[in-house]
Amino acid sequence: MVALIAYVALNSVGPNRVSDPGFDKPDADKKFVHYTLSGAAKPTIAGYRDEWTGHGVLLNSAVTGGTGTVSQIVQLDKSGGKWVTFRLRGRAEDAFKLTGDSLYMRIDFLTESGKKFVETSKRLIYREVLRDRKDFAANGNDLKSGAAVWRTYEFEELLPFPEVDSVRVTLGFDGGNGQGANANFFATNFELIQSETSLNGKTEPKAKSHPTLIVDESKLKPLGGRWYYLPKQGETVGETVTITDQNSRQLLYKAAGYSAPFGGNMTSWLKPGMITANGQQVQTDTFLPDNVRIVFSGGRWTIYTKNIPNHPIAKFPDRYGTQGYNPNYVVEQRLQFTMPTDPQRTGQEYAVGVNDNNGALNMGPIGVAVNGVIFFNPFDAGSDDASRIMDRCCGHPAPGGDYHYHKYPICVNTPFVDKGENHSPLIGFALDGFPVYGPYEREGVMARDDTAHPLNKLNAHEDKERGWHYHVSPGHFPYIIGGYMGRVNRMR
Repeated sequence: MVALIAYVALNSVGPNRVSDPGFDKPDADKKFVHYTLSGAAKPTIAGYRDEWTGHGVLLNSAVTGGTGTVSQIVQLDKSGGKWVTFRLRGRAEDAFKLTGDSLYMRIDFLTESGKKFVETSKRLIYREVLRDRKDFAANGNDLKSGAAVWRTYEFEELLPFPEVDSVRVTLGFDGGNGQGANANFFATNFELIQSETSLNGKTEPKAKSHPTLIVDESKLKPLGGRWYYLPKQGETVGETVTITDQNSRQLLYKAAGYSAPFGGNMTSWLKPGMITANGQQVQTDTFLPDNVRIVFSGGRWTIYTKNIPNHPIAKFPDRYGTQGYNPNYVVEQRLQFTMPTDPQRTGQEYAVGVNDNNGALNMGPIGVAVNGVIFFNPFDAGSDDASRIMDRCCGHPAPGGDYHYHKYPICVNTPFVDKGENHSPLIGFALDGFPVYGPYEREGVMARDDTAHPLNKLNAHEDKERGWHYHVSPGHFPYIIGGYMGRVNRMR
């Protein structure tokens, strides 16, 4: 039996081909060796001193009519595939403003080892900045450094000619019209990925009527419910399946097609000032190859997480109030949660009260995102609404040092970038095993606002592709989930 799905073959995804993707290798003059900058594009720490962000580039819109670009020529692999995906992580400050829709990502297609230009493709992303400001204004809070949030921007194209051997990837803008000190667009973590088939379910122009990929479902090992494992050729799979970063893209979840929700999300970095699990303060950036590990066995799956986010966060502790007066360190954890692979509703569902007066949701973890970071309920320890005292990614550490989200964690990477053009991707799981999706039900409509297919008091509803599932609700209580649909194993 075969299934038609919009998901790339796992053995056809290449490595990141961008040199110095995190802008971490400047020369003696603090210039980036592998990048070309022009106009109002400057090297920088990609954020503020009170955030762990790393290096990057800023585009300053405060010069009226100004322009700026950052670019790199990337060599392709002749056997790497005919699709290229350009990604970056960006954050538009509150005062970043342009006269038109002129913040863009561009891919120039080159031949003769990058010497000859043959074609170009451009994607405008300023409209996404404006939409995020509107849709997620209430998802922020007035105690962090503004409402700007980190987002992943993505641009995928098909190589136009077989002779193309390299591409120039560019982030740029025209028509600067911002004012003041907070008129920058910060960018870092550039990626250029080659693949045999589209990562986003696109089709070649000559074959639009046909699916992108045909997968032989007889090769999939069912793990229970909507979970499947796709073994590599010659790989033997037992009754217990362990997932690490190395095989994370082989773990598939079936909803409206297949996706690999934990793919590329199982590693992280300890940053200076954080605390290790054995109580030592981190002095230098330390890679965590095993930030997340998952084991499937006997109709259940257990996620083991060190709970270190894989995106920029505020520097904690904050004793000066700029990030919400949080005195706690971010501490590496040793957490584990076990959930059913095929969760069932109990029929006894209680929604949390706005004053936390019924205990429908426990304090502490109520779920886990696909990057291993835990979800908390809407309240802090004093039963006050905790959503106003978070960093830009809607998280902060608890007294025990466990960083967590109280609201839609917009910084979490997912297999498909959420542009609000379709149903949002899966971003995590509640501890009852039911999936948690992003805010959108369909193009331009958030699930919280959908009167035709409304959410219940638990922030959940059902459809034929996904079954019962939760949605986050930016700016609307209870923000993530309002209670459990299924039974919870509270082991941690």
